[in-house]
Amino acid sequence: MYFDCTVPPSADFNLHAQVTDADLHQLMTDISSPTNHLEGTLSGNLTVTKANTGNWESWNGFGNAKLRDGFLWDLPLFGIFSPVLNAVIPGLGSSRVSGGTATFTITNSVIHTDDMEIRSSAMRLAYRGTVDFKGKVNARVEARLLRDAWVVGPIVSLLLSPLTKLFEYKVTGTFHEPQKEPLHIPKELLFPFHPIRTLKELFSEEKPQKPHPTPPTEKPPPP
Repeated sequence: MYFDCTVPPSADFNLHAQVTDADLHQLMTDISSPTNHLEGTLSGNLTVTKANTGNWESWNGFGNAKLRDGFLWDLPLFGIFSPVLNAVIPGLGSSRVSGGTATFTITNSVIHTDDMEIRSSAMRLAYRGTVDFKGKVNARVEARLLRDAWVVGPIVSLLLSPLTKLFEYKVTGTFHEPQKEPLHIPKELLFPFHPIRTLKELFSEEKPQKPHPTPPTEKPPPP
């Protein structure tokens, strides 16, 4: 007779979590950054359908999140757009957010959303893309100006819809150090938003390599 009582090194699991009217600042203080300046009231659901404790890339599931009366610009993923938005309307890139919503799926520890929206009275910021558990980001962001302005918002938004593509960016890098790249405008037109950085990108060139010295030619021996 033989018994194996060895505890397995890992185990499969599933879970469901729900949060209602949580203080975003306190939540992020507990799980991430104690010095964050985030604000807002967060509600949401997370369902993990299958994961393994020994494999960080094994998570699968889905969920949703909803934020109201928040301040999100302290997150680099949103804060990188503050200078661009402030250049269009002063204060827009540092204003409070009236609401935000998103649904998402998780496949092998990659979170994907097609409908994240951050809203204020002067704009909507739409995110589409992925972020994995290691923080790698691959997304597109589109700013829709004056979409929710009272009374005239839908009309102004319709008139400005041809300009929407000017505020569409590709976002790569990591969650804490994201990089943005405009999809439909050349870098020269970004000068008012980031003059120093744009000049460096436009005029910096790789230093030409010094040519290797030509070895002296050997003279033939005298006859």
